[in-house]
Amino acid sequence: MKHTLGVLFIVAACLLVAMSSAAAGDAEVLQQARQAYQTRNLAQLSEAIETLKQRKSPLLSYPQYWQMILTLDQLNYSDVQTFLQEHGESLMSQRVRELWLKRLGRVQFWDQFVEVRAQIPMVYSLNDISNQCYQVQAEIALDDPNAYEDGKRLLLTGRDLSADCQGMLEALQQVGVLDDKLVLTLYREALLNNKPAQAKLWAKRSNKADSALLKQIDDMVQNPAQVLKKGGLSAHSAYARALYVYAIQRQAKADVSVAKVTYQKIQGVLDSEEKQLAQASIALEAARKHLPEALPAFAKLNKSSFSAEQWEWYARSALRQQAWPSLAGILNEMPATLAEEPAWRYWKARALLEKGQIADANQLLAKLSQERHFYGWLAAEELGPVLSEPTATYQPSDEEVKQFAKSLVSRRIEALFDAEARYEARLEWLYLIEGLEDAQRLVAAQYALMKGWFDLSVLAADKTNRTHNFELRYPTPYRDYLQKASRTRAIDEAWVYGIIRQESRFMHYAKSSVGAGGLMQVMPTTAKWIAKKLGLNGYHDGMLHDIDTNVALGTFYMRYTLDIFNGQEVMATAAYNAGPSRARRWAADTPLEGAIYAETIPFGETRNYVKKVLANAHMYATRLGLPAQTMKKRLGVIPARSGSDDSAASVSMTTQDQE
Repeated sequence: MKHTLGVLFIVAACLLVAMSSAAAGDAEVLQQARQAYQTRNLAQLSEAIETLKQRKSPLLSYPQYWQMILTLDQLNYSDVQTFLQEHGESLMSQRVRELWLKRLGRVQFWDQFVEVRAQIPMVYSLNDISNQCYQVQAEIALDDPNAYEDGKRLLLTGRDLSADCQGMLEALQQVGVLDDKLVLTLYREALLNNKPAQAKLWAKRSNKADSALLKQIDDMVQNPAQVLKKGGLSAHSAYARALYVYAIQRQAKADVSVAKVTYQKIQGVLDSEEKQLAQASIALEAARKHLPEALPAFAKLNKSSFSAEQWEWYARSALRQQAWPSLAGILNEMPATLAEEPAWRYWKARALLEKGQIADANQLLAKLSQERHFYGWLAAEELGPVLSEPTATYQPSDEEVKQFAKSLVSRRIEALFDAEARYEARLEWLYLIEGLEDAQRLVAAQYALMKGWFDLSVLAADKTNRTHNFELRYPTPYRDYLQKASRTRAIDEAWVYGIIRQESRFMHYAKSSVGAGGLMQVMPTTAKWIAKKLGLNGYHDGMLHDIDTNVALGTFYMRYTLDIFNGQEVMATAAYNAGPSRARRWAADTPLEGAIYAETIPFGETRNYVKKVLANAHMYATRLGLPAQTMKKRLGVIPARSGSDDSAASVSMTTQDQE
């Protein structure tokens, strides 16, 4: 009797789940499927799949993919082909291919692996590190002449390797590609990139690491000065000596002078390569701290072993001092892939102009002026009024947008938004626009704008290469709120739009990983400080995503930073991202061109942020019908740093520890 009741209970429970799925909307069924996947409940997951299948829901591919993950060991080629035929070219199809590749890699079916890999459209790359390792392993097994070089290149990217990469490592080590020299290089790079766990793995693979070294790595992470004081690092082991270099790098980040003293004490035990690494680390941190000694320190080193970051800060150290002949020489030596970056093409042209090589400079500027970004606008201004190829524009038709709205992918993205699966919707969108031509991207952008998906609209419009639509690239939602707030605070409305476009892409519900929220990405603590200043009685964190409140808070802070820096928009923008005290600290002892200040900001995130915000503001001035202003005038001149400090300047909008 008890057994019978138990069976009846289970049947009833299953019926309840089935009835629940049937009664729920697609969004709710997707949530049930996600929960079933997370709890590895295959029965409930199958039920959700069946419900969505009967409804012909555009969300069906998600629970089907989750089911494949849970049953990977039983997955077969027929299952994969059925999925691909049913869902066509889509993000989930790409995910299923990658899942199947992982399955093939684990059973070492290399011919099939290569065949499936070839089916993936060329515009998409394998992002999964396991499959990247399996691809190298497949190349080795099938005698691809590029296999070993591809494997070495993958290792030198410094990515964290998964357990699936062990076969590739064994194969590379067996043929001598992953030799002692490369393992030591990878160990050093892991340390200098502050990846001690990865460094320990390379040390173990070398067979030259003992428990004492592994403990010293851990101790060095905790307190470099204490390890150096205690001593005990073996001068006879390259792996132990690498810890000296790591300690010097860690010290230089905090205080260059301390690192230099340490280097003088221990340089006698270092070989020439280790001395180069230590000195380059000191020079890099000196450059990031804007110390004049950085330029000569870089100049005396062997450039062949410079990292990309070291090359760029070598150039920035010359730029900061406006040492134009030195900058020109550095950029001539810089590796071609780096030298082709817009920043370095622009500054090379500027250096050539300073040297009187006008024709060579104008040749660089002419090409750069056709590009639509911060340095493109500056290049165009350097050239002045010249005849140039007109920008190709495209305005999607209503019919094109209507047809796009009917597509499976647009219906799936809409369903994902309904299910509040915004992260997945964004990934679907990114996958979609990657494979589109410019005109199709603009159709997608127009559709997203109509739906109020402002961030997705900007993503699509921003992606165009030759044919553009700047109304879509720089949309103007919430105009009433922003115009009113800009006038209230007497700040440039174009600058406000520039900030919001960069901060949230106009998503009022946006929340960053550090807690900043709303259109203007205001930190909760800063919001409370501003609310108190504004006399907003009863303010609480729940109000942060209210558009009117968020804009009032954000524009108050913009006015606050602008006042601190006497109307200097570049410094105020840097302060909005990293805090006023840092923005002030990054000024020079003498007046500095705004573009040079922006390019030599030590934090990569803030450096890119400032350039993008000001480029946005430059474009929005035209979009909003505001008085024209050149980019150079907007950037202005950064006044010399003063000795005074404002205690209130410690309050910041999105401050976080960077780099």
